[in-house]
Amino acid sequence: MDIAHSVSIEKTVLSSIIFRPDEIYTISGILGVEDFYLKVHQDIYKVMLDLHYEEMPIDEEFIRKRGVGKLFTDDNLIEILSVNPITNIEAYCFEIKEDSKIRKIQNLSKKIPRYIEENPKSDDILYILQKNIEDIENQNNENVLTSKDLISIVVKDMELAASNGSRIIGQSSGLKALDKIIGAFEDGDLIVIAARPSMGKSSIISTLSIQSLLDKRGVLIESLEMPAKKIMTRLIATRAGESLNDLKKGLVKNKEKFQEAIDFFDTSDLIIHDKSYPTLTELQSRIKSTLRKNPNIKNIFVDHTGKVQLLGKTREDIEIGQISAMLKKIARDYNIRVFLLQQLNRGLETRENKRPKLSDLKNSGNIEEDADIVLGLYRESYYKKNKEDNSSMYKKVQESAEIIILKNRDGETGTAHVGFEGKYVRFVEKEATEPIVIEFE
Repeated sequence: MDIAHSVSIEKTVLSSIIFRPDEIYTISGILGVEDFYLKVHQDIYKVMLDLHYEEMPIDEEFIRKRGVGKLFTDDNLIEILSVNPITNIEAYCFEIKEDSKIRKIQNLSKKIPRYIEENPKSDDILYILQKNIEDIENQNNENVLTSKDLISIVVKDMELAASNGSRIIGQSSGLKALDKIIGAFEDGDLIVIAARPSMGKSSIISTLSIQSLLDKRGVLIESLEMPAKKIMTRLIATRAGESLNDLKKGLVKNKEKFQEAIDFFDTSDLIIHDKSYPTLTELQSRIKSTLRKNPNIKNIFVDHTGKVQLLGKTREDIEIGQISAMLKKIARDYNIRVFLLQQLNRGLETRENKRPKLSDLKNSGNIEEDADIVLGLYRESYYKKNKEDNSSMYKKVQESAEIIILKNRDGETGTAHVGFEGKYVRFVEKEATEPIVIEFE
């Protein structure tokens, strides 16, 4: 079996660092020393990284002084210097990274017979293999970022935010009232959306998913409760402003907007999985496989923890906590946002004030601890509907709704007052001066 490597690409990346030393910020974020195939290339790269972390020039003279005669020869360095640097450095780095991962997989395959011989139980073998595979998937540069590196990243984010109208850099919710409190959903965030049934969990998925797609960020929906076809119908209703009930009957009021919605989703990076009751391992494997094949996926929605198959090996709250821990790790490892939907305890129904609290999270385990943001959905109209006259000939298209920020690790908590349009399966802006539309049934 051929060992995966490309000597010429490795030389090109090293040459690019010498001729454009600032590239080290990008390259060091992708490649570790062991990702290079040739030992001499590993040694040259290690010298470059040492110079970088010591804030010394990464040029021919300093590299020669540090390494020639100790780690590599002058001819080795001249070979690197003779290669022309390139501008699209990331593509070359990812190619080296891919070869590195394949080599690790090849080495792992050679160890499997020994693992089988030493471990009589299949569960133990699978655990070892999964741990090894996870280490390969998550391999990153072993070098720790210095304060200078981190300051550079922070300042760049601040400059980008300032140039963007002082908006925090991240994923907008599409709801100004919510963005005003939380700023934005940031890379690496685990966002828990908690509510009782019929509060609008599916509607918030539609609202947030479409905003992500509008921002050219791909979406993966893990619908563990509802078939993919129903999710797609809801998304079309939300985008087109068509009644969900009408679409189910084959009726369309505005064919132009309906077609625009069809075209929008047809060209978007949207993936929907709808296999119910996966095990934790199956869910993790499915998500990671999708992320590897679709690098533009930046937002994942998991609906909901109650539909993940628990194995009963420990307490239910601990197993549910393992779900949130796994999703949090995926958010961090892939630098994306994961939205986890969670049911609230039935006990809140006995309270006079039925607005959700953190303590209402059902069998929460470590969910509260793992989450960066916890949002609670509340609609007063839902609780009042049985008290009102059901014989009314009209109803409000837009109802008042609250998105309560129960936890915000990096910012404020509070309540975002928004509108809810159930027939269109969406949350919308609520304008105080805008009259509420009335439609006759």
